[in-house]
Amino acid sequence: HNNEEIFCAKIHLQLKKLYTNGITIIIPRHIHRAYSIKEEIEKKGLKVHFHNSKIKKIDNKTDIYLVDAFGETKAFLKICKIVFLGGSLIKHGGQNPLEAARLGCKVIHGPNISNFEEVYKLLKKNNISSEIRSLNKAKYIINKNLKNNHNSKKFTKILNSIGNEVLIQNQKEISKYI
Repeated sequence: HNNEEIFCAKIHLQLKKLYTNGITIIIPRHIHRAYSIKEEIEKKGLKVHFHNSKIKKIDNKTDIYLVDAFGETKAFLKICKIVFLGGSLIKHGGQNPLEAARLGCKVIHGPNISNFEEVYKLLKKNNISSEIRSLNKAKYIINKNLKNNHNSKKFTKILNSIGNEVLIQNQKEISKYI
């Protein structure tokens, strides 16, 4: 959401000091804002590459890969290790973290997650999500997970187990009324 992309760009700037070959993928909630997002990020001194660019190959100086297309989030979640879910730094209530977590991503989010409070509580309990409120906290969480070689297969296994447990509980509850 608006301004959260700039937050991500600032995190990238911080992490660029530690990881010279990193790239940040930004998938805006509203892709019609892609050009204005690009302009704002470039003001920070970062090089942006559009996903739908005629130039398909990105060069090694690209900092931000900006997805300006619908329906491709899942493909990017499959290759990412750590995902920031927006709508959570602003008073929007957050986005659904289940797809990202199910695909093995460590989920970071801001404090405004009222839309998915129960889900985030479960993810936090299982060390799959972390709340951030500042650039320093975001940098710390991302750096920690990159250094620890975040294990997405472990998260996927935990989520499958949790999913099966929830399904069994719901079936038991439903069977009471049938």
